[in-house]
Amino acid sequence: MKVLIEYYDKDVLKNIVAPLTLKPDVVVYLHDKGMTDMNVFRSLRTCFEKSMPNIRVESVPVDIRSVEGLRKATCRVAERYGAANCTLEMTGGSELMMIAGYKAGSQTGMQMIHTDLVERRINDVETDEKVCDTIQLTLENFLDAKGAELMGESHRPPQPERYEPIRKMAQFLFRHLKDWKTTCSWLQTVASRGLPHEMTIESPRKVTMKNGREVWIVDEVLQEFQRNGFIENLKLEDNKVSFRFCSMEDKTYCISYGVWLELHVYVAAASSGVFDDVKLGTMIDWDIYDGTRMGGNEIDVVLMDDSLPVFISCKLREADTAALNELLIGKKRLGGWFSKGLIATYSKEKEEKTGTYLRCKELGLEMLDERDILAPDFSDRLVRAIREHDLVSLKWKKV
Repeated sequence: MKVLIEYYDKDVLKNIVAPLTLKPDVVVYLHDKGMTDMNVFRSLRTCFEKSMPNIRVESVPVDIRSVEGLRKATCRVAERYGAANCTLEMTGGSELMMIAGYKAGSQTGMQMIHTDLVERRINDVETDEKVCDTIQLTLENFLDAKGAELMGESHRPPQPERYEPIRKMAQFLFRHLKDWKTTCSWLQTVASRGLPHEMTIESPRKVTMKNGREVWIVDEVLQEFQRNGFIENLKLEDNKVSFRFCSMEDKTYCISYGVWLELHVYVAAASSGVFDDVKLGTMIDWDIYDGTRMGGNEIDVVLMDDSLPVFISCKLREADTAALNELLIGKKRLGGWFSKGLIATYSKEKEEKTGTYLRCKELGLEMLDERDILAPDFSDRLVRAIREHDLVSLKWKKV
């Protein structure tokens, strides 16, 4: 029987990498006796059972302020299962836990290991030799371990054959935002007057919104939608416009003002070929045990980069402190320190080094602004921003 002894840590990554890599029969977590939420261990078991159906997860409360108490508790676990069957993983927990763990490991003779999360390898503590490389983690691993789950996506992700038309359409709209804003308001108003599944639009050029404001179409915007295959049969007459959406998905895109930046970022990330689990408009239920199915704030784009979750917020306008805080909370909630956050804002924040941009850097977040978004190599810039935002660069941030 293989037994892995862990010191429970608030960062999910430290709790799950070694068990998922080494695949023991039993994982024993020593944790602060002041913890009250035991669902965390239920969540860890759920995470492990996907690849280890018969795994057993145990929890042992300890006084984390007492080195001697920690040492004794660790030794008791080793004695119960036999030190030869146990491996002590010394990555998570407090500094006192590390001291107590080393004393217990030296006393019992059980193997002691440490997970190098930057180099993605597990090393033997005594010899510093590599035991093995760590496995590639998925977004599902993090969600399961946090007791959370995906509630779905607000927009259906496009198929790869649609990437280029979306990229072209998005670039056009970004360069004609004023025209897009009034045309989108017109599309939303007209679409709301028909049935949800209605695909054909026939309406006067000008319509009045519920607030009494008049909105109208800009011909060039609809013509560009047709050129890129989002609408068809477009007829522009003096006082009337008619066309048909090519699909319900296209209709959803055409009546959503801000979704185009989300689509642009999603396409850039998905087509790069270097990221895993790229998702669009994701809703997460952060607590599946509270008896209420309720999603938190929508995450515009979320993906996995080399076993770390990345949260991307997309703003088709200037960013603000609230947007930064929302992004920071989301990324910390899932991955703790071991996660990345990036905001894509259609503004000159980064170029002009505004207060918001400087605050973004202070919080350990990355930013891409208008100049990046309009660049032909936007996908490369996105990859660089995420890849260079690594654990080494974040180590001494103030957050």
